[in-house]
Amino acid sequence: MKTMVFAGGQNRRMSPNVLPLHVRFLRLGSVLAPMVLLIQAAACGFGIPLKEPVAVTQQAQRSATLRIGESTRDDARTALGEPLLRSYFWGFDLFRVNDTSKELGVLLVTIWPIPVGAFTSQVEGYVLVAYDNAGRIDQVSSGNVSNDRVPGDFQMLRARDLSIGIDKYHRRGLALMADANRLQDYLALRSISATCTAIMACDDFAYRKWPYEACPDQVAIDDAEPFDPRPFFGWCEPGRSCPPNALPASKSMRWVPLVHPTILQPGVHRLAMSSSVFKGRHETSFECAAGEVRYGIIRGRVKWHWWGPRSSTLDAAVTFADELPAEWVSHSILLYLRNGWLVEPEPERR
Repeated sequence: MKTMVFAGGQNRRMSPNVLPLHVRFLRLGSVLAPMVLLIQAAACGFGIPLKEPVAVTQQAQRSATLRIGESTRDDARTALGEPLLRSYFWGFDLFRVNDTSKELGVLLVTIWPIPVGAFTSQVEGYVLVAYDNAGRIDQVSSGNVSNDRVPGDFQMLRARDLSIGIDKYHRRGLALMADANRLQDYLALRSISATCTAIMACDDFAYRKWPYEACPDQVAIDDAEPFDPRPFFGWCEPGRSCPPNALPASKSMRWVPLVHPTILQPGVHRLAMSSSVFKGRHETSFECAAGEVRYGIIRGRVKWHWWGPRSSTLDAAVTFADELPAEWVSHSILLYLRNGWLVEPEPERR
């Protein structure tokens, strides 16, 4: 199509190649707009619910019927069943229910929805119930998490001075933590035990500098499975579900400095530290007697190699002390991790 423009009393023909710039953009946009819409539509997918996790919903509804200051342990267990974890000393019950959700995956190609299959996700519902000294319910917190292909966020649950979270980012699973105010009472009972205790944590400076770089994530005592002493990393709501010592890691995520206890037989023990990301390995030994508590302060730094993290080296060392380090007075104590207790659920009383 030719365009006629009148100027200076003469008719002139203007080639499309010399059309004003804004006219060319308008013409280009009219051609590209439908293509962009098609591309967006082709990349769009969604799911149609086929089965809701009814058991998880019912568990949350039953937990809402428990009365603070009135309901007892028996009332909680009547409403919610047998707990996954329980402790009279730590004053809590943790309930879990497993269920599934199913949805029909649909992909939009141009404007036509095409079913691509039904997808099933495992859903876990949790209820944390804390009790007062008289055995009555002090606080209740509930939430759920989906174990689908793209794990959803699980907001930490908090009841009284206890918190649970699921660290999916470092594959540490379910973690139960108690606030720092519970540590001294527990250590007092450990001091009269026939076994000894090693409590490990990363140096406080390493936490605040960059907690997932300067601390080894594989610490093994003797032939036991390695544990990760780094802070817990998860999502919580400040002022509600966050432990009091939680520090911001990002806009919505927090990390919680932890002390990691290990119960040992009296004697000499081997300790090895390494990293799943960096090269390097540190080994040492320490000794503990019956009723003794040893505090292992882990310090590390990374020697960066230009080739990348796998070629870099982590230099780590541990210093043992007989007194609780001052920087640990605000650290949470890790009670349970993944599939096992780190402390005694009911410590000995003599």
